[in-house]
Amino acid sequence: MPVHILNRPALRIAAVRHKGPPQEIGAAFDRLMAWAGPKGVVMPPAVGVAVYLSDMTTVPPKDQEALAGLTVGPDVEGDDVVEIHQVPGGKQAVLLYKGPYAQIGKGYQELFGWLSTSGEAPAPLPCCEINLNDPRQTAPEDLLTELCLPLR
Repeated sequence: MPVHILNRPALRIAAVRHKGPPQEIGAAFDRLMAWAGPKGVVMPPAVGVAVYLSDMTTVPPKDQEALAGLTVGPDVEGDDVVEIHQVPGGKQAVLLYKGPYAQIGKGYQELFGWLSTSGEAPAPLPCCEINLNDPRQTAPEDLLTELCLPLR
């Protein structure tokens, strides 16, 4: 899987907070979609975005924090279910991972392996995942996820 350096735009997301192991973020996405469906904000070009706020190398899995998000336009407001966040844009290393979410760690291993030999330096910003297809309508082996690592 090749890594590309891209200049990405910022993303505005409606998000539900998740605390716990990253592998359990699906429950937060379920709450987000239950909120978004009746509001009609799940229609394309909306995409799912996971933002990992904790350093996974130093924070125990049970204490890790993340956002399960969905891109939204400027007319969508936060409420008692979702918060509105800006995911920073800018220079990012992006790896397109194909496969089940349960094995996405392989993609991160490749991305961080690339980083160690690239001459690039990570920015002090959270990594994020951009889901390019719908896991409710796509076989796990065909899921496409952009793994995005902000760079200095």
